[in-house]
Amino acid sequence: MDIDLTGFSATQKQALFDLLILAMYADGHLSSVEEEQLQKLLAAMGFTDEIDRQREFDAAVTRIRPSIQSIYKAKELAMGLADLFTLRPQQKLVFAAVEKIMTFDNKISTWENTLLMELRMKFRL
Repeated sequence: MDIDLTGFSATQKQALFDLLILAMYADGHLSSVEEEQLQKLLAAMGFTDEIDRQREFDAAVTRIRPSIQSIYKAKELAMGLADLFTLRPQQKLVFAAVEKIMTFDNKISTWENTLLMELRMKFRL
């Protein structure tokens, strides 16, 4: 996943990654293509060693896991993460990245659609 992370703080990068992991888990269908894209993003974030990327990936999954129990919890987490993006260009980039990860499998579940709508409203897109 090619995302220009220029201007993103370390906290924002982690929030973006958590949001993408949440988006990936929202439909319950994990694909190798989605994971591959997230591995590329981790590399772009500076985690060039495979062990470091796996550690960061696992840490993000651990952080979001409690929130994938219900759409309400997932939405609450997504909105909290979205709060960290206050600049318009960042909001557009984050929304596009979430939308992209959700559409890699050519299916949009009800959960995914709900999260996208909430992000669209949050960012006023």
